[in-house]
Order: sequence, then C-alpha cells, then structure tokens
Amino acid sequence: MKQRDLIKEIENACRGVKQAHLDRIRALGVTSCTIAALGAVQVPFGVMNCESIGGGIFQPGGDTPYILQPVYDDDVLIDIVAWRTIEPQNWLWRTGSAWALNPDAVAANSWQDEPLSIDATPLDWLRSSAAGLCILNWDAPEIRQLLRINSIIADPHIARQLRGALMKPAYFPEIRAREAFRNAA
Repeated sequence: MKQRDLIKEIENACRGVKQAHLDRIRALGVTSCTIAALGAVQVPFGVMNCESIGGGIFQPGGDTPYILQPVYDDDVLIDIVAWRTIEPQNWLWRTGSAWALNPDAVAANSWQDEPLSIDATPLDWLRSSAAGLCILNWDAPEIRQLLRINSIIADPHIARQLRGALMKPAYFPEIRAREAFRNAA
C-alpha cells in the first residue's frame, strides 16, 4: 500500500469523526488538550467501519466502527491501527509495518534521564497525552532499540512483557572471515 493511499484513508476517517465520537473518547479519559496537540501536528484519530482480513490486518468496509490512529515514524505515515473502544487491547494494522505508536520517542528519550512511558493500548497512549510509546508488535526487532533507554515506566503486565521481549536472544548472523587475497599485478 502506498503512503498516499494511507494518507487518504486516515483523512477520510478523520472526516468521519462526529461530536458523539469526540464525546465518547473524552469520556474514556482522553483530554481535549491531547486531541488538539496531536491535531496540530497530525491527524489525531478517525472513525471508519473496518473488517479484519486476517493476519492482524484490516480493510475499510464492514459493519463495525473502529477508531483509526495513524502511526508515524520520522514524520512519515507508515501505518494505521484500528481498535474498538470496547476492546482497546485488540487492534488491527492496515499494513502491518508499525511496531509502535510514537516510535520517535525512543530516539528522543535515549539521552534523557526521564523515564520513557510505555502504554498498554492505543487508548492508554492517548490517555497519557500521546507522549510515550505504545508497543503494537511485540515480535518486532525494533523492540531491541529500547535497550538504549535509561529508564522505562510501565504497568506491571507491560513491564513483564517488556522484560521477556528484551531478554530474548538476539538474532546473530553467521559471520565468516574472508580469506585475504593479494592483488596480483
């Protein structure tokens, strides 16, 4: 899927947001300030009917409304996650390429003394001012980037899951020494 298609989908979903959706998301603990701050730099969220097509991927359509959140990496839209307010712990990806909401927080936090906050769900991430990180794919190799962080704060379940993910042996390729050769002139 091309980036322009992702942009078009999230913009369409944003146009689908009605006052009732804003009221619902605020009732779930997301502040108007967070929505406004996100809206100043990106589409904060959208609403669209979606359906799962397997493998954790969704497509527009179906009868079920979802909250759609764009996922940016270095200011580039790389994916969209879709979740329902009644099940924020379950989400779907549009492309499957996003490992976390706000992955830029890792690089921004790697030199700071403040702990990096990791939220359990996209809704929790919005509730906490969209300032930390929400891991979307616990099997992604990018999780190893968190080893550069001085301090992380997370709820107990996420802390346990994170310890397990970071303690997994890292892939290490076979390395062979190349035989030296002489340039025959």
